[in-house]
Amino acid sequence: MTTTPFLDQDQEDTDAPPFEELLLKAAASPREQAAVRALVDEEQILSRPAFRRALVWDTVEGIEFSWQNLACYLYGLELNDSERGFVDLVLSIASPHQTSLTRVMDLDERRLAILLRAMISLSGVDTLAVGTRL
Repeated sequence: MTTTPFLDQDQEDTDAPPFEELLLKAAASPREQAAVRALVDEEQILSRPAFRRALVWDTVEGIEFSWQNLACYLYGLELNDSERGFVDLVLSIASPHQTSLTRVMDLDERRLAILLRAMISLSGVDTLAVGTRL
């Protein structure tokens, strides 16, 4: 396991693909793909270097997720209740991590919609839409 510069700083000045793009390519299972898409869509939490370091490692083969590591550091990442609830639910999508569904009560509309879209994507149903009804 090695540390990579893109885990700690913006890539604005490099030729490497954006961090989010690398994450999406590294997501192997449907569960990881749905979880990573939720994190990428949320944007704010994923932009934090400490969060990035807790989530992924750079290996010789490329990026490797450590959902268990993220779960261990969840309460040390200085996340507020809404952010922690979001990440806790994302962990439940990505890995065998258990959390109470009451965590959705901590979410704002934007994060709830992101998680609902991730769960719909994971289910394989393409006839449901998440959004505001008029």
